[in-house]
Amino acid sequence: MTTLAVRVGGAEFGLPASAVREVVRPPPMTRVPFAPAAVRGVAQVRGTVLAVVDLGARLGMAPVGQTGRLVVVWGRGREAVGLLVEGVVGLVEGDAAEEPPPDEAEAALPPGWLAGVAVPAPGRRVALLHLERVLGEEAT
Repeated sequence: MTTLAVRVGGAEFGLPASAVREVVRPPPMTRVPFAPAAVRGVAQVRGTVLAVVDLGARLGMAPVGQTGRLVVVWGRGREAVGLLVEGVVGLVEGDAAEEPPPDEAEAALPPGWLAGVAVPAPGRRVALLHLERVLGEEAT
């Protein structure tokens, strides 16, 4: 499976490339009252209004700055959702070695959020996210 590697808090996380619609600069966002902390607000991208989720905050890390990138992905029910990340690293091809997530990584996130770890090159690790679980009901 081809994965889009994104950077958040100095770590690389992988999103299924098949779920990624596009990557854009973050547009102006409108804050939504009483939204969960990880939801930065809503934004308009190519005529579509979508929720913007700060992936750093969602993963329990420091929030991402406004100078990052917005990765537009298909969420539950095929509705688009924007993920605010620090940057896009690139594609990790499906032939990269995969290993199970380390215990300390799994302990840092809710159960089932990590699918594994891709090792595209020696010394480089990309934590593969179960996107549908990360974008669960409490996220948006």
